[in-house]
Amino acid sequence: MRPIEEVEIQIEMAQRIRALRDNCAKLMQSKEFKDVIEEGYFKEEAARLVMAKSSFMNDDQKQLIDNMIYGVGALKNWLESVMRRGDEMDQAIEGHEKTREELLQEEVLQ
Repeated sequence: MRPIEEVEIQIEMAQRIRALRDNCAKLMQSKEFKDVIEEGYFKEEAARLVMAKSSFMNDDQKQLIDNMIYGVGALKNWLESVMRRGDEMDQAIEGHEKTREELLQEEVLQ
C-alpha cells in the first residue's frame, strides 16, 4: 500500500470518529436525551440502584445491582470518551491532510 493510501485511510477513520462525536453531541443536546438519559438514567436510576443496594438481598442480587450501577458509569464514560476522541480527531485530521498534501507534492515532483 502506498503511503498516500495509508494517509487516506487514516483521514477516513478520523472523520468517522469525528462524525460519531458530532452525532453524539447532537443527541446529548436534545430534550429527550436530557429527560431520558441524564435525568432518568444517570440520576434517578443511579439513585434507585444505590438505595436498592442497602436493602436485604442475597449475593446474586447484590452482584446484579453492582453490575447495573457499573452500567450507568460505563455509559457515561463511553459518551465522554466519544466526545474526547472526536476532539482529538479534529487535530489529527489537520495533520493527516498536511501529510497528504506533502505526499502529493512529492509525487508531482517525481
